[in-house]
Amino acid sequence: MVGGGNAVTCDLSEYRNVGEAFTGRVAAHPGRTALTIHRASGDAPPQRLTFAQLAARAQARARHLGERLAPGERVLLALPTGTEFVEVYLACLFAGLVAVPVPAPGGSTTAADRVTAIARDCAPALAVTVGDDREALAVSLREHGLGPLPVEAAPPVEDAGPFEGGADAGRGRRDDARVPGVGRDTLAVLQYSSGSTGDPKGVMLEHGHILANTAAFQEATGLGPDDSFGIWMPLHHDMGLFGQLTAALLLGAPIVLMPAADFLRRPMEWFRMIDRYRLTVTAAPDFAYELCARLATDDSLGELDLSSLRVAFDGSEPIHVPTMTAFTERFARAGLAPGVLCPAYGMAEATVFASTHPVGTPPTVLTVDPHHLESAGRPALRPLSDGPGRQLTGVGRPRTPEIRIVDPDTRHELPAGAIGEVWLRGPNVGRGYWNQPGPSARVFAARLADAAPGDGGWLRTGDLGALLDGELFVTGRLKELLIVRGRNLFPQDIEQRARAAHEALTGFFGAAFGVQAPDERIVLVHEVSPKVPAGDLPTVATTVARELTLDLGVPVRNVVLVRRGAVRRTTSGKIKRAEMRQRFLTGGIAALHAEVEPAVRRLAPSGAGASA
Repeated sequence: MVGGGNAVTCDLSEYRNVGEAFTGRVAAHPGRTALTIHRASGDAPPQRLTFAQLAARAQARARHLGERLAPGERVLLALPTGTEFVEVYLACLFAGLVAVPVPAPGGSTTAADRVTAIARDCAPALAVTVGDDREALAVSLREHGLGPLPVEAAPPVEDAGPFEGGADAGRGRRDDARVPGVGRDTLAVLQYSSGSTGDPKGVMLEHGHILANTAAFQEATGLGPDDSFGIWMPLHHDMGLFGQLTAALLLGAPIVLMPAADFLRRPMEWFRMIDRYRLTVTAAPDFAYELCARLATDDSLGELDLSSLRVAFDGSEPIHVPTMTAFTERFARAGLAPGVLCPAYGMAEATVFASTHPVGTPPTVLTVDPHHLESAGRPALRPLSDGPGRQLTGVGRPRTPEIRIVDPDTRHELPAGAIGEVWLRGPNVGRGYWNQPGPSARVFAARLADAAPGDGGWLRTGDLGALLDGELFVTGRLKELLIVRGRNLFPQDIEQRARAAHEALTGFFGAAFGVQAPDERIVLVHEVSPKVPAGDLPTVATTVARELTLDLGVPVRNVVLVRRGAVRRTTSGKIKRAEMRQRFLTGGIAALHAEVEPAVRRLAPSGAGASA
């Protein structure tokens, strides 16, 4: 049964660790295809491994790693999307090692900086990559003072032999009595946060957190072994690793993986993959749906059949209702059913899953009064029955983990409809940040102001949102909130409206942030199409500033136009607004053209914000 509701569920509560749970799926479906690697080029046939083959390869690698490394040591997974990543990831979990997923070498400068920062933070015993990337990774680490870290290529597994299943398969090296059993409280993964509002932090995820995350995901979605997953998201990102790969493997469902670079070169290949393998589940950030809705032609859509697709999760960044509407309407031509696009909410600190709209039902869309939404005093959701307003989409009615909306200053729970900080608590919320006891206590061990003794353990997400009729609506990030003339403004809204203000910005990225000059002023740094002549750039900037001022009702006088690719993003595509603000204030932005108020220009060193 593909594409319908699943009566079959997987009880993960009986397992001591992720390895045992995966072994259970192997025993149930040894000959079923577990993993397929799809390449957009089409020159080579896809790589396929059954559950039994994948388990045997992972077990062979676990023995190889276990002979040299002690349980609990960290292993840097600097591997591209491929069978090697999945095998080494599972091998670490089998052997009681801690997997640390990072971007593969050869990517952007941002990715390289992230890898070295993570390596310096967690002090891994080994870095694993593929042969072609080994020297590049070793050189990069040496240049950053990390030369002693061993770097090796994942050796090929020619003949792994049969998988040795059984109750002890997830316990690591069974022939060594000194190796303790791997239990639910054993550290499994250091999942580094995206770093969109600061330096990435390593979230400590135990085997129990990962099992609980998959159980909560299945309970909320009804997905199971009769589904088939497929994704292009990088596997070092929590949506790719836990929201798709690990969920599929632990549910006993097949998964098809496509490298993110293939998607970036040929975005529509994502949907050709869904069609070819008759996938029922996929996921992506909001920008991917917006991109594909723009790029899809009538001819390309006419060649697709997406009728198998049961759910396409939209998450990992702010979700825009116009994007959801445009994508759903455009891809209906390819057989996409209403209600397939499903808004979801999660974060690395909760393994990944927090909440999702019910699968197969149209998302809840509210039109709310912008004056109440943006009030700096008592912001709240006030639905409008008619007339213009701000559209928000719900991300479901959370059960596990449980969610509260809290005043971030007083720590009192807020009533329905009021906007505050989103707090989470549940068995999939991580242990804390690696080697950061102070931030761990503040973020992972919060207590409500009126809580009884011992009633704590709440995760402060840093996200703003509200519960209305039991459904969660996320409005923005607390650290990125702009307060201008008594109104709360969210940078993602400013960026989206800027792209609609002039076609020269459509399809490109921007970063909106605030500076004090002396009161809060809005600055927008936005990429512009390379097709725009230099002489037209002043008109573009002036038009965007005028349209934003009229639309928002507050002055937007600082617009900086930059080249494509100049807006810094995380490896998962989130805008690094804090970094862009710092670069603006320190003269680190090369502007093609800038319209900047004198008071704002004086904040930056000489030349900052000036036209290049």
